[in-house]
Amino acid sequence: MDHAWWMQRCLRLARLGAGRTAPNPLVGAVLVHEGRVLAEGWHHVVGGPHAEVECLRSFPGPVPPDAVMYVSLEPCAHHGRTPPCADLLIERGVRHVVVGCLDPDPRVKGRGNEKLRAAGIEVITGVEEAACRWTNRRFITSIEQHRPHVVLKWARSADGLMDQHPRSARGVQRISSAATNVLVHRWRSEEQAIVVGSRTVLHDDPALTVRHVDGASPLRVVIDRSGITPMSSKVFDGQVPTLLFTAEKRGTAPIEQHFLTKEEDPIASLLEELHQRGIRSVLVEGGAQLLTHWIASGAWDEARIIHGQVHFGKGTAAPPSPGTLQCVRHSGGDRIELRTRSTTIDPTWHW
Repeated sequence: MDHAWWMQRCLRLARLGAGRTAPNPLVGAVLVHEGRVLAEGWHHVVGGPHAEVECLRSFPGPVPPDAVMYVSLEPCAHHGRTPPCADLLIERGVRHVVVGCLDPDPRVKGRGNEKLRAAGIEVITGVEEAACRWTNRRFITSIEQHRPHVVLKWARSADGLMDQHPRSARGVQRISSAATNVLVHRWRSEEQAIVVGSRTVLHDDPALTVRHVDGASPLRVVIDRSGITPMSSKVFDGQVPTLLFTAEKRGTAPIEQHFLTKEEDPIASLLEELHQRGIRSVLVEGGAQLLTHWIASGAWDEARIIHGQVHFGKGTAAPPSPGTLQCVRHSGGDRIELRTRSTTIDPTWHW
C-alpha cells in the first residue's frame, strides 16, 4: 500500500481546518481497506472532535482487521477537551495505524503510539514526516521553542521600495494586485495575531482585519513605545481586540495595553506575552524598520515577500530578503517568495 499517497490525503483534509483549530493542531485521518476509503475526517474547530473521532463516526460498522488508519499526527493519549483518540482506536478494533509525525506536546510525545502498540496494534511512524511537521509548524514551534511561530510579510515595488515619497495622504499605498490582496487576507485568517509598528499605523492607518475571505480576524498587536500613533486610528476602533505595547497608558480607547520599560526588547517581550496567552502564531505586517529589527533578532520562521509591478521611484527601501528561498508562486501578476530561516520544505507544499 502506498503510505505516502494516503498521508498526503490526510494532509489535504487537515488543511480544511486552517484558521479554526488553534491552539490545537491541524489533523486529518483516513481509514483505508484494500485500497478503498472507508471513512475520513479532520479536526474542524478548536474544542470539537479530533480527526480520528470524525473519521470513525462516519464508519459505524466493524472495522475490518486488515484496514489501515492513516493520521497525520500521533493520536492523543490524554484527556483534554475530548477523550484520548488512542483509546477510541483500540475500542473500535483498529489493528493497523500509520502516523505522519509525533506530537511534541509533553502530554503525548510518543505515549499515544506506545498505548496503541501495547494493545497489539501495528504502528508505522514517520510517513511524510517533513510535510506533516510543516502543516503543523505553528503548533510545533510554539511547543518546541516556547514562542509563537512568526511569519514576516511585506510587499515591495518593482524598484525595491515599500512606499512612495512624498506621501500625499494617510493611507495604504497599494503595491500588490487585487488577487494577492485576497490571498493576504487568507493569510491573516490563518494566524492568531497580526503585528505592526507605530509608523505603519501612523502612515497607513490599516484596519488589520479579515475582510475578503471567510475567517476570524486575528488579535491586532501594535508596538508603539513612544506613543506616536493617533488614538483615532482604525486599529483602536474596538471592532476587533487590540493589544498595544507602549511605555505609558494611552487614552481611553477600548484596547488592552501592555507596558514596556526602556530596557525591554519589545520583540522579545511581545513574543513572551503572546506565548503566555496561548497564541501559536503571528503575522508581522510591519514597515521596513520593524521588519529589519525582527530579522536581526532571529526570532522568525517564514518570510513571504510580494514583488509587485508598480514603480515608486522614491521611498523607503524594502529589507534585504532573509533566509533560504524555498519556493515561488505567482498571483495576479505578482511574484511571491516563501523564505524560511531554518526549515526546508517541499517546494510544492501549501503555504
